[in-house]
Amino acid sequence: MKRNDWTFDYTAARLAEAAQGKITHHESRVAFWRDKREDVLGRIRTEGIEIDEKIVLGYQTPKAQDWERANRITIRDDLRTQLDECHSKLRSHTELVAQYRGWLSMLAANPEARLPLDVEDWRFFFGTA
Repeated sequence: MKRNDWTFDYTAARLAEAAQGKITHHESRVAFWRDKREDVLGRIRTEGIEIDEKIVLGYQTPKAQDWERANRITIRDDLRTQLDECHSKLRSHTELVAQYRGWLSMLAANPEARLPLDVEDWRFFFGTA
């Protein structure tokens, strides 16, 4: 059996409905990750910044004038990782919204067209992943 070679005809109108569903889903994910990003940024501002200032600044020595290397400011790694995840998810879902909007425009303009979908096409419009 060559199930990977199978195709099934769908109307453009039906695919447009599926594209709209995907847009709605990914827009909700963009909103979720924007809120999560704001939460993480708030946590970074209140509890995630660590300042390590050199002890030598408290003494009157020539080294005490080394202002450029006097301290080190870092963000907690767990919060940095969470912020990176937020940015990755925002990028991914934003790109998918734009992609599905493009498909929706084309499909809505040709609602009576019949298009053969293979398994990957079906996953793109109807799959849950």
